[in-house]
Amino acid sequence: MAWRVLLIQNPAKLTIEHKQFALKNDEGTFTLPLEDILAVILETPQATLSSSLLSACQTNGIVCITCDESHMPNGVLLPFLQHSRASQVGHIQQSWSAPLRKRLWQRIVQTKILNQAACLDMTRGASHSARLKKLSARVSSGDPQNIEAQAARDYWPLLFGKGFHRGQNDLVNAALNYGYAIIRALVARAQVAYGLIPAFGVHHDNDLNAFNLTDDVMEVFRPFVDRMVFSIRESDAFSLGEEKLSKEIRQQLASIGQTPCRFSNEVHTLAHVAEMLAAALVDAIREKNTTTFICPELTQENIVDEI
Repeated sequence: MAWRVLLIQNPAKLTIEHKQFALKNDEGTFTLPLEDILAVILETPQATLSSSLLSACQTNGIVCITCDESHMPNGVLLPFLQHSRASQVGHIQQSWSAPLRKRLWQRIVQTKILNQAACLDMTRGASHSARLKKLSARVSSGDPQNIEAQAARDYWPLLFGKGFHRGQNDLVNAALNYGYAIIRALVARAQVAYGLIPAFGVHHDNDLNAFNLTDDVMEVFRPFVDRMVFSIRESDAFSLGEEKLSKEIRQQLASIGQTPCRFSNEVHTLAHVAEMLAAALVDAIREKNTTTFICPELTQENIVDEI
């Protein structure tokens, strides 16, 4: 099972050698088995890639993430419909009913809020999470009351302080955006691998967004990034006066796929759970039953031995 995320931050030449991923720089040549690689993040503009490497990445289900001049992820290259039943899954996905989509969104929002509450439990204490747990129980099919937004209004000031707002131009928001972008790529990779079409969402339906379904499902994973960014901030890693995330912080955020989370009473890496969740979503759509759509839980347990 793929598990490595390669973060390319320094000048290098990336190629295929003897059917392995090869990185060449001033220190020599380093190789890795393709089957071990989950994602490649290209931060430096001084990395060159061969077309054979890009093709091999797609064949092996490796997601490639590009970054802009400020080192923030700005693009993703995904394998093209590798699933053996891609057409079949696509047809049932397009034919899903509105009630089914609303029930799926209900499950996603409930889990997201519960994971936000768990994040507060771990960072601020149980007394801060009580209201979010109550709000989660109030989420109904389709979330017509927009409980998700009500929870967010409580959550962010409790986690990062009263003066914090999403969208501010600061290092905390930059770190959140970086982590979310990595999760978005991992979730999209998993969905494509299981024949799902990311453009057709459960709740998100923007005509200009090719990843509506990805943006739906990744909601349950956002609190995993939130907890990591909180820990980074508490360690005073955000240097005063800095306008960009340090190389060390980006390295830590790039490892988010190895974060442990509980799924169906077992602990797995977040990247593996993204794949299991994609499979569960296909089953739920096929069976028209949301009981099989079990979402991951934020946990304090250690990373399992298979990582």
